[in-house]
Amino acid sequence: MGRFSLFVLLLCSIFNYAQSAPIAIDGKFDDWNSTITTYTDTNETKDGVDLLEFQVTNDAEYLYIKVKANKEFDLTDGSLIPHNFFLYLDTDLDSSTGFRVRDDYGAEIGIAFADRIVFNNFTNTPNDQVRFSDLEFRAAPTVTSNEFEMAIGRNVIPDGVNPLFPSSSVKILIRNIANFDWVPNLNSVFTYTFDETPVPTYTPINFNKTDANFIRVLAYNTKLNSLLDNSKLDEYERIIKAINPDIIGFVESADTTIQYIKSLFDNWLPLGTSEGWFVKKHGGEVTVSKWNIVQEWDLDRQFPVLIDLPERYGTDLLYTNAHLNCCGADDRRQSQVDQYAAFVLDAKSDGGIITLPENTPIVYSGDLNLVGLSNQLTTLLTGQIQNTSIYGAGAPLDWDNTDFKQDDALQTDIRMGYTWRSDGSAFPPGKLDFIIYSDHVLTAEKTYVVQTEVMSNDRLNAVGLQQLDTSTASDHFPVVADFSIQQNTLNITEEKLLAQGIYPNPSTDFITLSFTTRDQYTIEVYNILGSLVISKKVEAKEFVLDINSLASGLFYISVYNTNRQKETFKLIKK
Repeated sequence: MGRFSLFVLLLCSIFNYAQSAPIAIDGKFDDWNSTITTYTDTNETKDGVDLLEFQVTNDAEYLYIKVKANKEFDLTDGSLIPHNFFLYLDTDLDSSTGFRVRDDYGAEIGIAFADRIVFNNFTNTPNDQVRFSDLEFRAAPTVTSNEFEMAIGRNVIPDGVNPLFPSSSVKILIRNIANFDWVPNLNSVFTYTFDETPVPTYTPINFNKTDANFIRVLAYNTKLNSLLDNSKLDEYERIIKAINPDIIGFVESADTTIQYIKSLFDNWLPLGTSEGWFVKKHGGEVTVSKWNIVQEWDLDRQFPVLIDLPERYGTDLLYTNAHLNCCGADDRRQSQVDQYAAFVLDAKSDGGIITLPENTPIVYSGDLNLVGLSNQLTTLLTGQIQNTSIYGAGAPLDWDNTDFKQDDALQTDIRMGYTWRSDGSAFPPGKLDFIIYSDHVLTAEKTYVVQTEVMSNDRLNAVGLQQLDTSTASDHFPVVADFSIQQNTLNITEEKLLAQGIYPNPSTDFITLSFTTRDQYTIEVYNILGSLVISKKVEAKEFVLDINSLASGLFYISVYNTNRQKETFKLIKK
């Protein structure tokens, strides 16, 4: 038996074990297990990016392909790390039709990833092209990686005439023209046969909170001030009402005003309080909160604020709304995330521009435009600062000196994690919007992305949405996370030192401290920067503290008894 015939038989034996699988395009890869059809490249040495293997599976809607290389590269950009990867699909299994890549492959579709070109070879028209959207092409991640997963629609008709997959099998070939890497190699053919075994049905994610006390954060790019477009306000109102968030980070809203955004929310989701919603603005970043925003800081396209959570949470929340520079601005984005990492490290230590009580929850969200080097996401998660000469040495960001965590949000109704989609763009859909948080203190109880276009009518009706709401409003989708606070991380005193806390609060001049027992007490007042501004030693059952000297803002009052038991309260000075 010839060597080629033996190879074909080996491939056929592999196909017999091929199986459909429920793949989520989210850049995590944990659903690509060893039972999925895998092609491993021969042991060879290639300069540049060398493809090591690919895996293939399917469900009823998509063909899924995962590729793995020897080092990181950017799938849809060949300039950052040079490569020129092509994916060829011989969808009719006829090497004499389509574009003749090799004697054994006639590709009906050829994807030039580095140049973001999809060649339609069904006709004999030279260089005829379709778009990624014509293939329902989805891929992850959008940053550099040594692994990528992609989905291609099985039921699409890219040129409006020819179905992409006319048969039950497809021949797949991947090539890096930059270093002449073929997978499979010359004289070898890889054919995949679709498995029609149904995969487990995706369970839609319910919009509602499972606990009313969870803190719901919404990150939303409103595309070029579209909140000012009266023709889109109905869509935005339905979306905001359906999600019902507690804290919202809008970006691309530079032309809006604080009063305008506040009026929208006070009308859409009235709180029934005298203050209504709280709004702060920093360029195009607009932060909206049910609770008072008591402090804010100025970073490059990043807007940290301190939110005064209700007493039942036992802490405040540091929330940052971000809109990092787009596209090829890797250096600028890296500088921005380095600045944020330095800001958090400052907040964790005494002094500097910010000092937070230990284990204050931290959330960072927004359209981060992570479409280039993965270093920027790494810095946001790990605190590994690149520009150390400017921003100092990096360090782990979470309170337990571990990494922050990013959301694992999938869309509510499909196994996809992309948060941006523009079918007219040269880029395929991708995850550009993130929610990153301190998981030592916070638990993400639920995360999801809303794309109304993929929801059924029953699902839409249940939450008061319409089919085209998200695509009409913006090219980005709302990203949602529900957080609970891990109470064991907070400094909660077991014995109450004050019978009624401090009152009145807020106050303009004096506050009263009514102790549970008469004792000797130390009273210390700290400003938001962690500086001691008042210190008193008293022996009393009740004491009136003069705060006239304090500026308006948020303060922390710590009370110690003779046994050094401590109780801390927040004070708002009007």
